[in-house]
Parts: sequence; C-alpha cells; structure tokens
Amino acid sequence: MNYILLTPGPTPLPPSVYKVMGEQILHHRTAEFGVQFQFVLDEMRYVYRTKNDVVMLTTSGTGAMESAVVNLLSPGDKALVHQTGAFGERFTKIMKAYGLSPVVVDEVWGNAADPEKLREALKKNPGLKLVTFQHTDTSTGVVNDLKALSAVVHEVQPDALVVVDSISGLGAEELETDAWGIDVALTGSQKGLMAPPGLAFAAVSERAWKACETAALPRFYLDWRTMRRSLPKKETPYTPAVTLVAAQAEALRLIREEGIENVWKRTAELAAYTRAAVAKMGLTLFAKDPADILTAVNLPAGMDGKKLIKDILREERISIAGGQLHLEGKIVRIAHMGWIKKADVDAGLKALSSRLQPTHA
Repeated sequence: MNYILLTPGPTPLPPSVYKVMGEQILHHRTAEFGVQFQFVLDEMRYVYRTKNDVVMLTTSGTGAMESAVVNLLSPGDKALVHQTGAFGERFTKIMKAYGLSPVVVDEVWGNAADPEKLREALKKNPGLKLVTFQHTDTSTGVVNDLKALSAVVHEVQPDALVVVDSISGLGAEELETDAWGIDVALTGSQKGLMAPPGLAFAAVSERAWKACETAALPRFYLDWRTMRRSLPKKETPYTPAVTLVAAQAEALRLIREEGIENVWKRTAELAAYTRAAVAKMGLTLFAKDPADILTAVNLPAGMDGKKLIKDILREERISIAGGQLHLEGKIVRIAHMGWIKKADVDAGLKALSSRLQPTHA
C-alpha cells in the first residue's frame, strides 16, 4: 500500500527529486557543485520575488529563525513579536534564550495578526530594532496579511526591520519580498519548496545587512557575514548538505517550469476544494483566516483525534497531522502544498469521512 503524506512538513517529494538524490555525490569545493549551488540561490530569489542576497543554511527552519535573531540583534535591543499560533511563539522563545525581552503581541489561536493591534503596539513601544511575523502558521492553518502588516511597520517605525517566518508559506502562498518591504524572509526546504528537511534560507535586505555588521549577540556557525563572504566563490563556509542541495535544485527547476504564480494558483484551488469537502462533512474550519497551505478542521465533540490519526495511518497508510499543545486531539490538519495532489487529498478526506459516520448516525 502506498504511503500518502498529508502533513505540513515534510511534504511529498516529486519523483525527479528522489532520482537526483540517488546520483553520485559531489564534492562541495568543486566547480560542478558551485554551479548547482548558484542555481539554487538564483532560483530562490525568483521564488522569494527579491533582488536581495539569499544565504543557505544547513539546518531546519528553526535554525533560520535563530540565525535572524543572532545576526540582527544586540543585548538590550528592543524587538516585537506578533504571535499567531505555536510557531509564532518560537521567535519569542529564541529571543529569551539570548537574554532579550521582546514585546509580544498575541492573537487568539485561529486569528491572523491584526494590523491595528500592531499599530497600537508600535506606538507604545518606540525604538524597536525589528518586528517579526509569520507568513503562515501550520499549527492553526492561519495566513497573515504580510503586505498590510509590513506597511504598518514602515509607517509607524520606519527604522525597524521587518522579519518574516515564511518556513511553511514560501512556494505555496503569495509572497512579494521586495514589493512588500520585507527585510528578512526565512524558509525551510521541506514544505512548499518540495525538498527533504535539512536546508533553510534567508533573503536579506541591505538594511538588514547593515544591522548584521553591528549586531553583538554571539554567533559562529549561523553568522550570515561568513556565509556572504563565501557567495562569490559559489560555496558555503562549512560543509553543506550536498545531496539536499541537489534535491532542492531539482525542485526549484520544477517550480520555475510551472511558474510561481501558477503554483500559488494551484495551491489555492486545492485549498478551496478541501475546505468545501470538509464543509460537506458537517465540519468547521479552525482558522478564522485560513491559509492555502493546509486546512485545520475542528473535530466533533467527543471524538478522540489522537486515535483517529493513528488509525488512519495504520489502516490506510495516510499521514494526517493532529493539533498541537492545547489543540491536541481536537483538530486535524490536512496539508495541500508542494507536491501534494488532489488524489492524495481525496484519499485523506475519504479516510476522515468514513470515521465520522458513526458520530453522525
């Protein structure tokens, strides 16, 4: 029986991505690898919609988030974190781990970041070095209006940097890094970018590079300055995940072939299809501002969501995500980003629907 992956990361890999991972590994200090490395960075600029430098990190998305903190902030700096869901809290935890005390604007889970709430917080807390947002939150299925949020920051505190976690959003939801005034956009390889886990990227504006030069938090492996100095040589300062770079290059080739706008459109159509299907089952969405990357669905009262997910995986070999923290057992999350196809979603919906019937009987 085939294994169907409907989780929000890792997501399924295209067949050609699997194929390149089985080819002979390259040495990372060769011209041949340099061509592949440069291709990935160039195509990442295309997906990001940016002219800024992009740096590659051998880490998860959380490592990219930590890299933004240590490369942009100094002890005593003021920062604001607009939290939406479990992953919105991660920037706060990282900053506190480095002895910082960020201003936190919190949203009720399921709600997107409110631009007016942000505006008030910016007015009450002058002198911020940076402001962080999520593009999408996989724990709740929410998408934030980055264009509007970034505009508020530039209006009220124009010197503050806008830092965005687009780990789950990039390559699936619309993102205009330069046009929306985003200084740093972070992402990971294992979601909309259709590659295995293990790579992360940061698109960094010139304003952010200036902050990077004076930031005083401790950093070594995650130092963007070291990474930038390696770019002219078409290599990374330390050993990269060579096979993952090959996989990411192939996935980006596929994205370019389809066209990023068409990828956004395809993802949006599959999201709308999924929302309509769960509504026909009598279920409601958890997110008030639903993203296109996944659909978070409230389960009927009394249903054991943890058992439901385990049963579907054991009996149908379909992996669907459950809720996190206080939502554990209460919601399920069906992803439809990247290489996920309609037939995959249909299989997941059928497995879910069949287990709802006794509840509605």
